[in-house]
This record gives sequence, C-alpha cells and structure tokens, in this order.
Amino acid sequence: MQKTFKIFTLFLLSFSLSNAETINIKLPEVPKPVEVTVEVPKPVQVTTTGYAKTNEEILKEFTAPKKVVKFSNHVAPVYEEIKDDPNKVALVGQVHNGQVAAYLHAPLITPHEVKSILEGAGFKVLNTFKVDKKGIVNSVIFTNDEIVKQSSKTERGFASALRVTIDKKDSLISITNPVYIMAAFMQGDYDDALAQKTLKSLRDAFGNLKNSDEKLKFRILERYQFMQGMPKYQNMQLIKKAPTAKLLEKARKSKKIVYEQKLLNGSVIIGVKLSKRTSKFIKKTGYQNAGLLPYPVLIEKGEVKILDPKYYIAVMYPMLKMSQFMTIATVPGAISKDVDRVFR
Repeated sequence: MQKTFKIFTLFLLSFSLSNAETINIKLPEVPKPVEVTVEVPKPVQVTTTGYAKTNEEILKEFTAPKKVVKFSNHVAPVYEEIKDDPNKVALVGQVHNGQVAAYLHAPLITPHEVKSILEGAGFKVLNTFKVDKKGIVNSVIFTNDEIVKQSSKTERGFASALRVTIDKKDSLISITNPVYIMAAFMQGDYDDALAQKTLKSLRDAFGNLKNSDEKLKFRILERYQFMQGMPKYQNMQLIKKAPTAKLLEKARKSKKIVYEQKLLNGSVIIGVKLSKRTSKFIKKTGYQNAGLLPYPVLIEKGEVKILDPKYYIAVMYPMLKMSQFMTIATVPGAISKDVDRVFR
C-alpha cells in the first residue's frame, strides 16, 4: 500500500511540472574588473662633467707619493712683556719679574725716630698723625723739593707726598714705595729717574728694608682699577667749586687739615682728617697700610678734587679681596661726605 502511494505521488508531481508555465530566473552578472593605468617612469639621465677614471688612473693616484703642504715663512708678530735681565739683581723696591711692591717694610721704631731718619735723609716731614685715637697706628707724611716740583702739574698733586705707617699692632713700619706711588699717581708723567733716586734715599736711610707681600704688575698701575666698571685714577670726584683762596679759608676753619703743601703751579694739596666713624674701616682692611690717611685733597684752579675712594682704597690696599671690600661698602660714600663738610 505504501509503495502504491509513493508511485502515485511521483506521478502527480511529474504531471504538474510538465503542465506548468516556464519560470525565468535571472542570475546577477559578474562585475567587470577595474581598469588601472600604470605609467612606467622613464630612466633619469645623469649628465656629468669630466670623465670617469679608469682603473689604471685610480691605481696610479693611490700609489703616488703624498704632496707636501708648504707654509709661508710669514709669522704674526710676537708681543712679549719686557722682562728683567736675568743677571740683574733687583734691589728692594725695584720692579722684579714685572711686579713692584706697594710698600717697604722695616722693624718697628717710634714716630720720633722715623721723623729723625727722614729729615737726616733730606726729606721734609709735613706732619705726624695719629690715625686712631689710641695711637696704635701713626702716619708720617713727608716730601722733598724734587717730588713737589715733579707733581706740580695738572691733576698730579696727589703724588706730592709719601707716607710712613708706624704700625704697633703688627710691629713694623710700612713706607709707601715711591716707584709704586709715582707710577700710579703721576700716570703718563711718571719719572723713573726721580722714583729710583727717592727709593735709593729711603733704602740708604732706613737700611733694613724688605718688600711687602702686596704687589702689582708695574705696567698696569697707570690704568689700575679694582675690577671692571670700578673707577680709575682719572675718575676723580669734584667736591666743590670756588676761588682757591676761599676754599683754603674754609678748610682751615674746619680744623680738619692735618698737612698743607703748596705746589709750584698754584695748586695746594691738603690732608683731611676723617670722622672717627669713617676712619674705623682700617680695622677691617689692615693697620699696616693705614698710612693712606689723612685723606689727600687737591685744590686746583678753583676746584676741590679727591681720588674716588673706591680707587684710592683699592690702590693703597692692592691685596684687598672683594669680600673685604664688601664689608666697607658704605665707607667710600662716607669719605666723600666727610671731605664735603670741610668746605661748607
């Protein structure tokens, strides 16, 4: 029975398909491939100048002896600092190896003995001055006619006097070296013959002298400054303007003048006593060079001038360090004010 049903079913399906309408089925078309155009670059033509070397030429250059570079015989000029004759024996106070001592030291003696020695050597003592109240340090100011004559030029009066410091604290006397001081204060008018002559007189008079450790190169004294931007010799401070006679009268009335030296050109150099407060700076900078006081003041052509304190202190204390200078930072201004009060 089941077999008969299957046969009948297949018959019906076969009949239905044979009598049905035709069905058209459209299949999608296969997409066409994308056309890509590729341009093949043309070969670059390199044009060279010259020609290619052959192996033989390259080998010849490689094995050829090296060329020797020849230099010109011309050389730059050599600038040398003039040095002392190695066979020359430098005496105390003279320039040696380009340097000169600022001071000449000797064993301690009394102010009276210093004055006696100086006068015996032909010097004129202008005054003896107690730098501090207790008299631990005394300054003896001296000169002679030749020194005065040489310094009687415009703005050269500061070289008209030398100093001897009697330093009881350090048990020595310290004399300003005329070679050092005159080179610094006479500038372009420096007379080495006079400086050496004065130096010899001091050596002969005091005998047992030796150079201080404080030294500078001799050639820089004319343009000396403590550091870049600090004043030089010519950067003097103008304190007051008035007729010279009137200025002198004011100074004498102040009772601050320690010494007075007239110069041949009509100028006058005086030493001014600073206030007790200002003078205390020597405790920090050192007693051995305290002979820089009294402070020198030049009265010339109706003007009162002083060496800028920043320059004067530095040149008289050539070994002063910046750290020490900073401890007396207010002193230069105080000195200027003290001098100004003398002429009010």
